[in-house]
Amino acid sequence: MKALITTLTTLFILTGCGSDVIVNPDPNTKTLEIDFNQGINDWKSGFADYPVGQETFYELSASHTMLPSELGTNRKGFRISGNNHSDDLFMFITKRVHGLEPNTRYDFEFELNIGSNAKKGCLGVGGAPGEGVTLKAGASKTEPKAENNGSGWYLMNIDKGNQSIGGSDAIVLGDFANSRDCEVNNDSYLKKTLRNTKGSFSAYSATDGSVWILFGTDSGFEATTTIYYLSAKVVATKR
Repeated sequence: MKALITTLTTLFILTGCGSDVIVNPDPNTKTLEIDFNQGINDWKSGFADYPVGQETFYELSASHTMLPSELGTNRKGFRISGNNHSDDLFMFITKRVHGLEPNTRYDFEFELNIGSNAKKGCLGVGGAPGEGVTLKAGASKTEPKAENNGSGWYLMNIDKGNQSIGGSDAIVLGDFANSRDCEVNNDSYLKKTLRNTKGSFSAYSATDGSVWILFGTDSGFEATTTIYYLSAKVVATKR
């Protein structure tokens, strides 16, 4: 797989390369705030659930780039895009962060802000362009990677679940549909915020107190999805 590697400036009580450390009054809670407008710092992008060597056919791309004007004037975001010929394309970004207690279980709360051009209630090939694309967030001791399964496909090495179902390493936040009705003749981007319920997802830190954070889209829509990641917040609370 052609991994597209980018970096991102973060504010994190869990420390990472180039990040700022925030003093948190609660020693059992760690908070990460990410602003994708601020630059790049060690975030990686990747793709899975597609055939080996088909990056061009699937039109896979990722970059830190200027946002469409409707998402903000002179602002940047993390753009990732792909054409889902397999009816199962997974597109993700991930970063390793430090500062947790080693081998300790934490509850994770995710808040994710994205830009979506997929209107709600529309029909699409294989699935809806909005509701047929599932947003996921996760945390794991293992670096999330797409690996060749030996049969000519790239599959994830963690349990992200499949399409609208979450897994042990990732939880469903919602779907890609924005608030605009399908009948409206406007395909511009709108902002959308997605969150999980407190206590709905937990993961263990590694022996060095690190964890890999992941955000991604799991698609059943058999055409192109282009998402802009705007910002995010992750709160890790010790159990």
